[in-house]
Amino acid sequence: MTIRNKIDFQQRLLKNIQIQSSFIRLFDALPDTCFFAKDRKGRFIMANRVFLEKLGLDKQEDLIGMNDSDFFPSHQIEIFHRDDQWVLQTGQPLKDRVELVSNKEGRIDWHITTKVPLVSGHGYVVGVAGVTRVFRNSDESWSPHQQFSKLIQFINSNYKYPIQIEKLADIMCLSVNQFERNFKKVFQIAPIKFLIRYRIHKACYDLLHSDQSVTCIAQNNGFYDHSHFIRYFRQTMGMTPNQYRNYR
Repeated sequence: MTIRNKIDFQQRLLKNIQIQSSFIRLFDALPDTCFFAKDRKGRFIMANRVFLEKLGLDKQEDLIGMNDSDFFPSHQIEIFHRDDQWVLQTGQPLKDRVELVSNKEGRIDWHITTKVPLVSGHGYVVGVAGVTRVFRNSDESWSPHQQFSKLIQFINSNYKYPIQIEKLADIMCLSVNQFERNFKKVFQIAPIKFLIRYRIHKACYDLLHSDQSVTCIAQNNGFYDHSHFIRYFRQTMGMTPNQYRNYR
């Protein structure tokens, strides 16, 4: 069978398969993997059960036509949109993006995300599909970034305390400049900004699940200046801590 014959055979077969149903059933069988697809305008067109549960939805019909702004904070939307646009414009996959994503309970998790273009029969990129896996369940898929495992553990254990960039660079056995370049290449954000956002997300969880004062929450999450915490929180979440607590 020639290559042309193989392609024709594949296309004839695919025409008789309910692709959407098959995708959903396949990804529903992977309990630690979120699957989603969007059109060029960022509107969701399908997702698996794990993704729906992450957003607090009961059925796929509740998601169709919605977009990221209906579920995620502004700074995450900017990152999602930037990556979506890169895939749409280049027609190339974006592989193993490391990111922090919050869930409906306000908790944050490390995720590894891969996105691919959705291409029509005429060769046009008409949308984006992606899979996201929680880091703690994805040791093997984390292997391209294994060099950061000790650093991640350190941040998880010490985010409540002062962390110097020099210390992080030392953990990686790199100079500060080398560390900052490598970190930004993987996480798409400077280390100091990443630490601030990480602490903000941890503070978000406390705002939702405790009656502690804003000042206490700030101190418990590595912010030793109340005014700085308010400013960073507003920049990251688009509202004050009290507004977030009441809004959610």
